[in-house]
Amino acid sequence: MSLRHSLPVLSPDLITEILSWLPVKILVRLRCVCKEWKSLIFDPTFAKLHLQRSPKHTHTLLTLLHNGTGTRFPTLDHSVHRPLEHPFSTVSEDEGLGVTNHENYHAIGSANGLVCLIGTKYQDEYLKEICSLFWNPTLRLRSEKSPTLYDMSSNYLVHLGFGYDDSGDKYKVVVVFCDHTVGKWEGRVHCMGDSCWRNTLACPDFPTLLGGTLTGPFVNGSVNWLALNNLNCHRYKWKEVTIKVLVIFSLDLRKETGKYILLPDGIGELPEDEPELAVLRGSLCLSYDLMKTHFVLWEMREFGVRESWTRLVIVSYVHLQLDDFVPEWPLLPMCLSENRDVLVLACPQAGSEVIMYHPRDGRVEHIVLPNNQVWYAYEHMKSLVFPHPHPH
Repeated sequence: MSLRHSLPVLSPDLITEILSWLPVKILVRLRCVCKEWKSLIFDPTFAKLHLQRSPKHTHTLLTLLHNGTGTRFPTLDHSVHRPLEHPFSTVSEDEGLGVTNHENYHAIGSANGLVCLIGTKYQDEYLKEICSLFWNPTLRLRSEKSPTLYDMSSNYLVHLGFGYDDSGDKYKVVVVFCDHTVGKWEGRVHCMGDSCWRNTLACPDFPTLLGGTLTGPFVNGSVNWLALNNLNCHRYKWKEVTIKVLVIFSLDLRKETGKYILLPDGIGELPEDEPELAVLRGSLCLSYDLMKTHFVLWEMREFGVRESWTRLVIVSYVHLQLDDFVPEWPLLPMCLSENRDVLVLACPQAGSEVIMYHPRDGRVEHIVLPNNQVWYAYEHMKSLVFPHPHPH
């Protein structure tokens, strides 16, 4: 009997089951085994199955300013013991995206392995055009550009968000801006694959969104911005704001309705500078500068429940070895270890330095990323989810 006839033959269902547990990096290689495997691995139904079985919060997608000029979007792998001492899985903007140098794109978030990039054009410091595209950096595939959203009432402050609507299986981009002609905030939504932007949201009155949170982090099906709940205009003076009106405005992408989430009781007084929102380990986090001497980080353990706010970190800049540090820009939380014993912070003000802080024993390490400056960080995972349209 020949070897070919003696080998067991696996059923298609069993092959699907086995492949669905493998890492994306291996599956990308296995698509070359045969046409059947390539068709299976690229099938949207298989991609959803694989997504359900894949670990979450495994990577951080960074936006780096490289050599002071070009933009790069590397991924930081959390699984290695000391990720910052290992080479980044780096894809440059033009190599991975195929956009020309004069086009200004930046990442505004990641959902299920898809990254949303926003392209903008300005005129006299005012934003005139916005378009989006969707990119899977693991597969090195991107969508076509979305339709362009034009002239948002000569606005220079536009708030953005990106996330996944699991009820409709849609990836949505949200643009919120203030219409100067009527003095009210308005919203637009674009769904991946659609041919237009919808000009209505089921939120008749947006609150005043803070200028410091232009990109709302996505968590628990919602995009979130810091806001003032007693105003509906685009102008405010931070020094005149009180802690009582400072809230989080959470936009549910399923219903496209908004609600307010209260900040921690323990904040007490209004920070001197506007706080920041981020997502770490799948939880909504709030960070801010305290008295120009300390960095503070809170985590909401149960989304939407005020009592679940937990203060993770309060540490002085002196302890972080940032001597004579006056925070012109806030420290940027990049990632948090699974057991929350290591917090990685970027310091845009300090150039290419990144700080590894160990809250349990207070250890601090500074790591230099040569010729790179971290501007943004988003939780990310590797997946087989395709940007629209699906390849044939």
